[in-house]
Amino acid sequence: MAGEFYFESNGLIQAMERSIDATARGMLNGLTDVKNDWKAESVDIAPLKDNTLRPSIKAEVFMEGDGAGVEITANATRGSRQFNYAYYIHEDEGRAVTGEKKFLDKPAQQNQEKWARWIEDEIGSELRRAGW
Repeated sequence: MAGEFYFESNGLIQAMERSIDATARGMLNGLTDVKNDWKAESVDIAPLKDNTLRPSIKAEVFMEGDGAGVEITANATRGSRQFNYAYYIHEDEGRAVTGEKKFLDKPAQQNQEKWARWIEDEIGSELRRAGW
């Protein structure tokens, strides 16, 4: 006894393609929200001296291969010796007289769960828009 089952997969393939695109859009939207929040919080708590550190804080979203995330940096280089005040405060012996010494790390530590929810919500929203 033999049997046969046929499944039309064109609709499924199209739905899967839409879900991949929707997931990528949601990820990008969520990571952009994280980037903006992380940068704003880091700027707000960074030490304030000579107005060089806070403007040097930069953040960007990256989506490469199988990975995606947000990278935040500060590079307040100044003077003829190219002294990096941001590194000195954040990673070296520098003391933060005003603001937070670990001005890049602290917002990430405090907001990880919130930011993960944001990304999940954005992906879910985009998947719903795509029909899931």
